[in-house]
Amino acid sequence: MLLSNRPQILQELRGDRAHQEISSKLSGYPAAQRLAQEVYDFYAESLSLVARSDFAATTFAINLQHAPMAFVSAEVKLQLGTDRVPEALAHELLHLRLPMLGFPLSEAMWVPLELDCYAGDFLAMGQWVLNVVQHEICFQNFIELGFHKKHFLAKPIKRRDYRKRFIRNLRNADSVEIDFPRWCIAYLSHFFTGRHCGDEDSMRYAQDALEWGSRIHPALKRTTAAINSWFEKGAFKNPFEYPRHVNWLLELMRIPLFSGWVNLKSSEEQIPLAVRITNTGDCGGQFLPPFSLSPFC
Repeated sequence: MLLSNRPQILQELRGDRAHQEISSKLSGYPAAQRLAQEVYDFYAESLSLVARSDFAATTFAINLQHAPMAFVSAEVKLQLGTDRVPEALAHELLHLRLPMLGFPLSEAMWVPLELDCYAGDFLAMGQWVLNVVQHEICFQNFIELGFHKKHFLAKPIKRRDYRKRFIRNLRNADSVEIDFPRWCIAYLSHFFTGRHCGDEDSMRYAQDALEWGSRIHPALKRTTAAINSWFEKGAFKNPFEYPRHVNWLLELMRIPLFSGWVNLKSSEEQIPLAVRITNTGDCGGQFLPPFSLSPFC
């Protein structure tokens, strides 16, 4: 909810100035302030903050250079003028902490040549899946910082008319290679909003998507049940198992797999080192854009 329409703009702050500004906006949440200190200690002068009231959402990004491999920066773009600025900041800081805990960053995705026309769609889907997986990892930590679970996400995803989408699909069907994962995401986007925020409407919307999507793709019910079981088992919460289990989830959803992963490690030069953990040469696939998500929206 926007509290003010007056433009509020904060110039880009880096390093200690960014940390001080972040900490001030987390006033009243000492555990979140300690998290901000940990994040700053790791990223140091490569941490940046830009805050504006005209941002559509609060986001984070981790920027990598691919050739040669190097870490570039970690940034937070903060939407001002809402009633959940501390929650939004804490949410992004939890994402930024994951590489500090040993969770690798995805670098590239292998898209088969015959599906190259959908490469942009698949890259976006892969980023979306990573976002949801990281939410599952961070959710309990968010509550432990002193925030209400209903504030983990800014707002529920609006209901869509999946009956109309079903009819549209019948008249102008997309390739099954791209349509099946789209229906998986339609279901999961509502399911995990309900799971993380306790929103009953979202759970009903998830079932609506599943009902209509399974009329086109009968395997959808079996796939979503397997995905729900995958999340319940939680093996992906182990940093060393994370790449393998994320790719297994992508395979379930019929999304091309990530072919390159990068670890960030602390260094004496006060900027993290980026180290590839798979021997894939040039990664043999489409490079991802900066690891940038809009999870708090």
